[in-house]
Amino acid sequence: MKKIVGILLVVATLLNIGAGAFIFGDIQTMQLPETTLKLELLALTSDEAVLQTNLSVNNPNSFSLFIQDLTVTTMTDNGEIINYLFIEGGEIHGYQNKTFTATEPVRFNGTTPSELTSRISGTVGIIYLGIIKKTLPLTFSMITSLNNIINQFTLPHVSLGGNFSDITQEGVNFTGYITIANPYPFYIAVENLSMNMETETGLEVGTVLIQGNMIPAQTSETLTGSGRLLLKSLDAKVLHMTLKGKVILSIAGIKKSMNLSLDGDIIPPYLEHLFSDLPTDASLTGDYKLTVGGLLDKISFEVANPNKLTFLATDITVHIYRIDRNKTRLMSNGTLLDGVITPQSTTRLQGDMLIPYSQLLPRFGERLFADRLQITMRANITIQGLNQTIWVGMIGYQDFPFHRLLSTN
Repeated sequence: MKKIVGILLVVATLLNIGAGAFIFGDIQTMQLPETTLKLELLALTSDEAVLQTNLSVNNPNSFSLFIQDLTVTTMTDNGEIINYLFIEGGEIHGYQNKTFTATEPVRFNGTTPSELTSRISGTVGIIYLGIIKKTLPLTFSMITSLNNIINQFTLPHVSLGGNFSDITQEGVNFTGYITIANPYPFYIAVENLSMNMETETGLEVGTVLIQGNMIPAQTSETLTGSGRLLLKSLDAKVLHMTLKGKVILSIAGIKKSMNLSLDGDIIPPYLEHLFSDLPTDASLTGDYKLTVGGLLDKISFEVANPNKLTFLATDITVHIYRIDRNKTRLMSNGTLLDGVITPQSTTRLQGDMLIPYSQLLPRFGERLFADRLQITMRANITIQGLNQTIWVGMIGYQDFPFHRLLSTN
């Protein structure tokens, strides 16, 4: 019996030694696992980026491997460590693949690296029956370019426009505005904004400065700025607007600056749309007096100007008509001297017109005394600094002053 037990022990020992020798020989030819490291961007804000580190390990051996003490150190190209991760390892069965994952937020602290270097270190090995142990160091690096990530962020959508308001002798007020739509999950800043205005002939008529601001993530905001344009801007058929400025993206602590340049057109308003809402009152009267040469008519043209503009009345013509029932006859015509209509005040322009006595005598079909007199005045109204002209006309009626003239003379 003792011999049988002894024989069995010997056989078992030999088998165990043989199997161990076989496995040991297999271990000596152990192949290092194939490892793949992938950095995935999960989330992005102005302050940080959330990176997920995926370490995929493929075991090409027939026996199980274990991986432990895995650390991932990520550095910028200037050596600054922005991420340090510990990944819990584990067992990988023969001819199988396993992925180890860890997630960590990172911040670039104002630097703008062009690439990231991730270094992986750890231990790979095998334990057989708690006796045979073979371990090897596991180290490798991976370089990730940030240019593709950063360059995918381009200028946000920007639209521009403006409107005209108050007009004075010094110019016309203009309010420019831009609307910026921020589609990104981080805020952007716009600064150094200016809108240059010029006519279709290339004449610069003014520049409007627009206050910059921060645009929160995934929102739209309208920024405005006011300035004064030359009156010549109202002579243009179209005004070209050129917007210049800077857009700064804040990506996980990285500042990316881009030049903003945008063109647009705007049609100037009609001049009368810029005048005061208050009415421009005007009156036209005549004061008659008998003289040796005829009936002298002192014409008065009075204008109450509510605007902040100085107008110039030129080419003033006056016609005096005699009206008998439905019949009208011209008795005298002439001109008045050009005159300045001062802003926000009342101006009176005067001139003398002489009606010869021969024109006062009734013609065939006319009454002895006319029913009334009609005074018609026309003039060009211009604004200094503008090429535009407003053609105005007025008609005033008066009773024929014969009886009053006889009483006063």
